[in-house]
Amino acid sequence: MQILQSNALNNISLELTRTTDLDILLNKIIKYAAIIVKAEAASILLLDKEKNELYFKASLGKKSREIKKYKVKVGEGIAGWVAENGKSLIVDDVSKDTRWAKKIDTSTKFKTKSLICVPLILEKEIVGVMEVINKKDKECFDKNDEGILYSFANQAIIALWNANIIEDLNNYFIHITEILIQALENEPLGPKGYFMRLARLATQIGSKLGITGKDYNNLYYASLLHDIGKIKLRKKIDISFKAKDNFHLVQNEINLHPVVGANMLKQINLFKDIVPIVKHHHENYNGTGYPDRLSGEKIPLASRIIAVVEDYAKIIYNKPIESHSENEKALNKFFSLVEKKYDPKVINALKEII
Repeated sequence: MQILQSNALNNISLELTRTTDLDILLNKIIKYAAIIVKAEAASILLLDKEKNELYFKASLGKKSREIKKYKVKVGEGIAGWVAENGKSLIVDDVSKDTRWAKKIDTSTKFKTKSLICVPLILEKEIVGVMEVINKKDKECFDKNDEGILYSFANQAIIALWNANIIEDLNNYFIHITEILIQALENEPLGPKGYFMRLARLATQIGSKLGITGKDYNNLYYASLLHDIGKIKLRKKIDISFKAKDNFHLVQNEINLHPVVGANMLKQINLFKDIVPIVKHHHENYNGTGYPDRLSGEKIPLASRIIAVVEDYAKIIYNKPIESHSENEKALNKFFSLVEKKYDPKVINALKEII
C-alpha cells in the first residue's frame, strides 16, 4: 500500500511540472486518492468567499456530473463544517451524525454511508475541502486513510498555489499589453481604439476558421502588437530620413518592422508564441512579401489573418474616404488581391462577417 501511495504521489508531482491545467490536476489527485484509500467516490470543493459557499471543482464517482450543479453553504453538512472549522472528520455512518445534510444524496439518489473530509488550507486560509466517500469491501475509514488523504490534499494545495501564480502572471501580461497598446496609439500608427478593433475582427475571422484555445489567444495578442516594431523604427526614421529623396530608404526601414517587432517580443517569455505571427504578418500569399518571402500555408494562419484585417482596417478605419464610390473602389482593389496577397479562405471568412 505504501509503495502504491508513493508511486501515485510521485506521478502527481510529475504532472504538476508538466501541466498547468487545474481541472486535469485536481481530477487526477482525487482519482489516485480514491484508489489508495479504496473509496467509491471523491471530490474537491472550493470556497467562493463572496457567496460563502463551496462548489464542486472536481468529482469522481457514479454521480460526478450531477453533483457539479450543487453548492454547499459554509457550516452546512459535513463538508461545510470542515470548511468552517478547518478540522478533518472521519464519519463511519453519516446517518448517525447530526452534521450530515442529505439533500444532495436525495436529489442525486446516491447513498453516502461513510466519508473522510479534510480542509484545504493555502497560506493559513481555508480555500476548500477534499473528501472521499464510501469505503469499499464494507470496511471503515481510519486514521491511516486520513493521513493518506492529507498527503493528496497537499498536492491539491500545490496545484491551487500554481494556479494562483499563473493567474497573477496572466493579469500582469494583460496590463503590460494594455501599456504597449497605449504606446502604439500615442504614436501616429493608428487612431485610438484602432488596434482593439483590428484584434476583434481578427479573432472573429479566427473563430470562423476554427481557431480556438491558446491559438485564439495568440491571434488576439499578435493582432494587438503586430506593429510594435514601428515604435523603435520611427525614432530612427525621424532622426535620419527627413528629406523626401530618401523615400526608398525610409520604406526599407519600415519594411524591417515585422522583424524588429518579433525581436522585441521574443525577449519576453510570455510573448514567445506570437513572435512568428508578428514576424510574418507582411508575407504575401503568393510569396512576394517580406521578410522571408513565405507563401501559402507556410505562412502562419494568424499572420495571414492579420495581413487581411490590417489592410481592410486601413480602408474602413484609417483613411477618410470622400465618397461612397471611392470607398467601393478601394474595397474592390483590396478584394482583387485574393490569392496574390491574401489567403482566399481568410477573405471568404471576412466576407461572411462584413
